[in-house]
Amino acid sequence: MCGIAGITEPNNPGSVHAMLQSIAHRGPDASGVWDDPLGKVSVGCARLATTDLTYQANQPRITSDGRFVLVFNGYIAGHRRRIGDATARGLTCETVNDAELVLLLLADAIRRGHEPTKVLETLSGQYALALWDAEQSCLWLARDPLGIKPLYVLNLPAGQIAFASEISAFSSIAPTAPDESIRPGYLAHLFVHAAQTGVKGVTLLPPGRVLCWRGGSVSSAMIAHPAQSRTQSVAPQVLLSAVRQSVADAMDVDCPAGILVSGGLDSAGVAALASDIARERGQEPPVAFVMGFEDPAYDETAAAQNLCKHLGQELHVVSAPTTAEEIHRELCAGLQAVGGPFANPSIVLMRRLSEAVSAEVKVCLSGDGGDELFGGYPRYRAAQLYEKYWRHVPGPLRRLTAKLSGLGDHREMHRFLAGASSGAEHAFASWNNRCPIPECDARMVTRPYQNTGLADAMMGFDRDVTLPGNQLAMSDRCGMAFGLEYRLPLLGHDVVRLATSVPASQHLKQGPKTLWRQAIAPYLPARHLQNRKIGFNPPVADWLLGVARYHWGDETDILNAIFAGVDIPTDSKTRYWQRAVSGKDLDMALGVWALMVWQIWLGQVGSGVRGTADTA
Repeated sequence: MCGIAGITEPNNPGSVHAMLQSIAHRGPDASGVWDDPLGKVSVGCARLATTDLTYQANQPRITSDGRFVLVFNGYIAGHRRRIGDATARGLTCETVNDAELVLLLLADAIRRGHEPTKVLETLSGQYALALWDAEQSCLWLARDPLGIKPLYVLNLPAGQIAFASEISAFSSIAPTAPDESIRPGYLAHLFVHAAQTGVKGVTLLPPGRVLCWRGGSVSSAMIAHPAQSRTQSVAPQVLLSAVRQSVADAMDVDCPAGILVSGGLDSAGVAALASDIARERGQEPPVAFVMGFEDPAYDETAAAQNLCKHLGQELHVVSAPTTAEEIHRELCAGLQAVGGPFANPSIVLMRRLSEAVSAEVKVCLSGDGGDELFGGYPRYRAAQLYEKYWRHVPGPLRRLTAKLSGLGDHREMHRFLAGASSGAEHAFASWNNRCPIPECDARMVTRPYQNTGLADAMMGFDRDVTLPGNQLAMSDRCGMAFGLEYRLPLLGHDVVRLATSVPASQHLKQGPKTLWRQAIAPYLPARHLQNRKIGFNPPVADWLLGVARYHWGDETDILNAIFAGVDIPTDSKTRYWQRAVSGKDLDMALGVWALMVWQIWLGQVGSGVRGTADTA
C-alpha cells in the first residue's frame, strides 16, 4: 500500500517530490521519483512496504528495457501464485512484490497489442496505478472496479494532468478552490459521489475506470465489474471456500497483520477464518482490535471479548473519543484527509481506531462489504416487504398510514411507511436520500437500477455507490493517515461473483445474511449469531450538540452557521435543531451533522488549511 503521484510535462522538476511530501503518511518506508528523460512525465511513489520488504521492491518499477514505468498502490490477491504463473510463461520477476507482477502483466499485454483492461479484469484485490509507456508516450491510470483505492486527477492547462492518491497533493503544484455545486448530492449521500470531489478541476477516477492520456488527449475504458446477474443459488460451503481463500490471500504479507472485530457477523467471520488459517500455517492468530464506548448502547466490547476468547485471539480495546474537543479535532483532520465534505460521523472513530492499530501492525483485515453483499441492512428487508406485500395496498391507504405514522416516535416504522407510500422509485429515493430537510433540495446523483427488483436495486446501489463513496473512502484515508493498510477479503472478486449471483430474496430468506450466516456459523460462538446489530456508529445527537457548541458557541450562532445558505425560517431551524439533538431522530441528526460538516469544510478551505492527513 502506498501513495502515488505524477504529472505530465512538468514545468518544475521538483513537482512530484513536493506532491509525495504531502502524502508521505501513506508510505513512510521509502520514496522514489522517476523523471522521463524527454520531460514528458514524472511519476513517484511513497511506499508502505507490506510484501517483499527489500529495497529492490521499491517503486517506481521499470521494465528491463526501460519502456514501461509503474507506480502502484494496493495489493493483488494471490500475487505469489500469479508470479509463479508468469515465470512459467517465461516472464522474469526480479521481486515477489505485487507491483512487479502488475508491471510484468501489463507490459506483456500491451506489447502483444492487448488492452490493459483485459489484464486488470483478471486481478482481484485493491489498487490504483499509473503506467507510463515510453514507446507510445501514453500514461495509463486505473482504479480497481470496486473502488477500494482512490486516484484523483487534476486537469492542468494545455491538456496536461496530474494524479495523486489524495487531493492534498495537488496543493503543492497548483491553487485549488472549492466546488460548491456538489452540495445537493453531498447532502443526499453524505459524501461526494465520484467523479466529483468538491474541488474545482479535480476528479476522482470512478471505480473500474481506466484513463489513457496521450499528448494532451484523454480516452477511457472500464474494467469489467466482477458482479454477476442475480439468477442462481449458491451453497454455503461454496461461499465459505471463496471467503476463506480471500482471507488467506489478504494475510499473505511479510509484516505484522491484525484484524478489526466487533459484535457483528462480517468481522467475526473474517476473524474466525483468519485464526484458523494462521494455525494451519503454524502462526498465532492475528491480534484483534475493537472500539470501546462508555455507553453500553454502542459498545460491542463484551461480544468481541467473547469472540476472541473462542478464537484464541489477543484483543486490544481502543477507547472512543468522548470530549467535544477530541471529536472536533479528529473530524477536522478527517476532512483534510478526504479533501472534501464527508458526513459519516464514524470517520472520527475510524481515525482514533486506526491510530491505535497502526502502533501494532502495518496491515489490518476488516469485514467491510459484508452488509452490501450479503443483505445486512434493514432497508433491504423493507424493500422486500414492500415488493411482496405493501405495494398491493391501495395508494390512498398507504399515504394515510404514512401520514399517521409521522405523529409518533417510531422512526423506522415511519421511514418505511413514508417511503412505501408511492411507487418503487419513490421508495428507493426515500430510503436512500439521507437528507430529511426539504429546504436543502438534496438530490441523489444516481437513479435506481432498471429491470431489477427493489431489494436487488438497493443492494446494487450500496455496493457500487455508497460502499466506495462512504466506507471504503473512510477506511483508506483513516488507515493511510497513519501508514496502515486495511485489507477487505469480503470484497475479493470470487466472493463478489458468488454473492451477487444470488438474488436478494435468497440472502434475506431467513433474515439478514442468510447465506453468509449459514456458511460461517460453525466457526463462531453460538451466542455471537444472536447479537443485535449495532454497527460502527457513535451517539450522533450528542456529538452534534457537543461539536457545534465547541465550534460556534451558543445556539443562535450555531443555527446561523449551520443553516447558512439554506432558505429556512428561524422557527424551522430551531425545530430541526431540537429534533437533531433530541436523541430520538437519527435521520435529522445525520442531516444536520452534514450541514455542520459542510460549514466546517468550507472554513478549512477558506482559511487555506493544508498539510498532511494527520494535521488538525
